Amino acid sequence: MADEANEREDAVAPVQHTASPTGKDRRREPRHKIDTSAVIRLIDIAALVRGRIVNVSFGGCCIRTIQRFPVGVYRRVEIEFYVDGLPFRLGGVIQGIHDPFSVGIRFLNVSARKREQLAQLIEEIKELRKRARETTDD
Repeated sequence: MADEANEREDAVAPVQHTASPTGKDRRREPRHKIDTSAVIRLIDIAALVRGRIVNVSFGGCCIRTIQRFPVGVYRRVEIEFYVDGLPFRLGGVIQGIHDPFSVGIRFLNVSARKREQLAQLIEEIKELRKRARETTDD
């Protein structure tokens, strides 16, 4: 995780919603685009997979991996990443594999403290997006 701190390249962009094949948004909460390095720890096989978070919400995130994702769905994981120097480590489960290099993770058992940190992160993303819109409107 220490070398991940050296790779902090944080960026944000507009909210991204994922639609089902019927065209309806299946998400309970909106996902917010973000671009920062991440590590997925596969609990049951003690392996690490590196990648970049594509988007995040209160319920989960999507990560684009550097290498082909080695396991299937419903595996327990921990996600580690930094945003603006603030470390995040969240437990979850592989919810979906979108292609060999994109994995959706649903967060599980998020403590009140970590949920508050996640809320602060999402608020920062919203604020940065708002400021970016105001800058382009001027």
